[in-house]
Amino acid sequence: MSFISTIITSGSTYLDIDAYACSIALAELLRLKGVDAVAYSDAPCNYSVCPSLVSEGQLTVSLPEELINKAEYIIVDVSDPDYLKDNVPLANIVEVYDHHVGFEEYWASRIGEGARIEFIGAAATLIYREWKKAGLEDKMSEHTAELLVAAILDNTLNLTSSNTTAEDIEVFETLCKKAGIGEEWCDAYFSEVQKSVEADLKNALFNDLKRITDNKILPPRMAQLCVWDAESIIKKLPEIRLYFDGKDNWLMNIIDIKHRCSYFVSDNSVCQAGLEDIFGIRFESGVARSPVPYLRKEIIKHIISKNIGG
Repeated sequence: MSFISTIITSGSTYLDIDAYACSIALAELLRLKGVDAVAYSDAPCNYSVCPSLVSEGQLTVSLPEELINKAEYIIVDVSDPDYLKDNVPLANIVEVYDHHVGFEEYWASRIGEGARIEFIGAAATLIYREWKKAGLEDKMSEHTAELLVAAILDNTLNLTSSNTTAEDIEVFETLCKKAGIGEEWCDAYFSEVQKSVEADLKNALFNDLKRITDNKILPPRMAQLCVWDAESIIKKLPEIRLYFDGKDNWLMNIIDIKHRCSYFVSDNSVCQAGLEDIFGIRFESGVARSPVPYLRKEIIKHIISKNIGG
């Protein structure tokens, strides 16, 4: 492998489509600017990274040992240092792009203006902003544009989530034109995601599992699935419950894009009572349907805003 000065990577647990797309798009941009950059991760991809979007060589999965501590790192789609410390030398990080807030001060104190963290629909939108700043958006490959479109779709729930901004929508429309794709492509993306989920449901769940700590309502494990139509997943709940060893220390958020809602699934009575109070929903047989779709980070944010999350 030739000399690499900059490594773009994300969390060490798994890669979703936002992390995957951002890594590849930013590496492409930096190479256009003359930087020896590579998108790297040895973490497994979750179900949102569809096979049709993956090309061999897009993502480097191993690096020479001598390079790991010498290169500069740019982090995308994550800013919690606990998700980075196992595979990234924190002292070598020079930039962070994330749409999950909470660690702005930590990174501002370490890297100053290199910390680009804000509550927005998708980290992909932040990365496209860098392409515009560089004036190189016309040189973006069509496939990279497709990756960023998928990332925005997934992270904004088809542009319906409350965290979707006007900039997300503008960037989405621009990238669709760049890639020459439209509504049919977007529908096909979500359909492919659903097929991937149903083909390996257990791994789909556990490759997108967030550990929750110090929360009075949420149990220690919170899974999330985002599919086109949740009906077939709901039918498999007896099977899914077995995945969690018969315990009640978990919550699953099933996002239904077609019907624009979320299904909260939990057998934990404390969790049920708290979610019922905050979201105005009602659990029956461990399942509650919300009137609008919620991302996991939105659920956590709502709970914290009620001053009862910790």
